[in-house]
Amino acid sequence: MADAVYSRDQVDRWQEKLEKIAILPRTTFTKKQVVEELIDTIEKALETRSYKEVAEALAADGLDISEGSLKQYVSKFRRSQKTKSVAAGRKRTARAKKNNSNQHSAQKSGANKSAQAQSQKKVASNRTPNGFLEMAEDL
Repeated sequence: MADAVYSRDQVDRWQEKLEKIAILPRTTFTKKQVVEELIDTIEKALETRSYKEVAEALAADGLDISEGSLKQYVSKFRRSQKTKSVAAGRKRTARAKKNNSNQHSAQKSGANKSAQAQSQKKVASNRTPNGFLEMAEDL
């Protein structure tokens, strides 16, 4: 079965349409999306009220949500935010370790080169005019 082939014009039109849709505010929400949209206000209410009271207040205004569902959505949102910040922290830490490792390697490499240069100077200073090394007699 052959794959469908699309023109550049079609792809460009779809691109433009999706860009327009992306900037428009959402007009319909699921319960979970409502909780995510209201999360700051819900968190503030939860500082002084129970999940049951917050759910009842929302239900009184038309959002049919139970205490358990509210708690579940808030918990999932908190975990997702925690995971995002931890993942970002891991990336920063990994980058920092890599940079430190590179700096350490460069410093170590520089130290090795310096030690090699000093060693070569010592060897050169022990050479006689004919190019032979002088050896200690007690060997």
